[in-house]
Amino acid sequence: MTDNDGKKTLGLGGSRPGSVKQSFSHGRTKSVVVETKRKRVVVPKPGAAAKPAGSPAAPVASDPSKRPAGISDAELERRMKALALAKARETEEAAQREAEERERAEERERRRAEAEAKEREDREREEKARAKAEEEERKRVKAEEASRRAATKAIGEGEVGEARAPSAPRKPDREREAREKAAKVKPGRDDEGRRGGKLT
Repeated sequence: MTDNDGKKTLGLGGSRPGSVKQSFSHGRTKSVVVETKRKRVVVPKPGAAAKPAGSPAAPVASDPSKRPAGISDAELERRMKALALAKARETEEAAQREAEERERAEERERRRAEAEAKEREDREREEKARAKAEEEERKRVKAEEASRRAATKAIGEGEVGEARAPSAPRKPDREREAREKAAKVKPGRDDEGRRGGKLT
């Protein structure tokens, strides 16, 4: 009876001896023989090495070491063109992305500058309005002071003027007195019957 039951032997990379310890989850270990593989070293033929050196006019695209196996010259040329187009498209897209990014940065800078200018304008407008309001307040206070001074001066002069003026009865005073007398003479309601006081 064989241990491997016809299955492949367990392989382990590297150049180790042909036996390996295999350990199981339930604690048992087992020594197993492993097959070792060696890499084949490919030695180029002496005739093939002299051929490329002898014909330097051969294009780089047809270099057998760079060309994938089983591809014709036309297919290789198509692939190279596609690769060149892809590279050109990639560089173009990168340039476009860079230009867009630069444009976005300029737009951000412009907006920021506009916002700063607007803020500065608003601040200046507010300062001018505040200064104007303060100036108007100052003028109003000065005008009030001047009018107060003029009024006190006029009152002082008016008292002096009244003392000097003759005591002649004035016409408006006579008319006012006449009106007051007429109002007193008018019969009004008899208010004696009404009770006075606070109504609740």
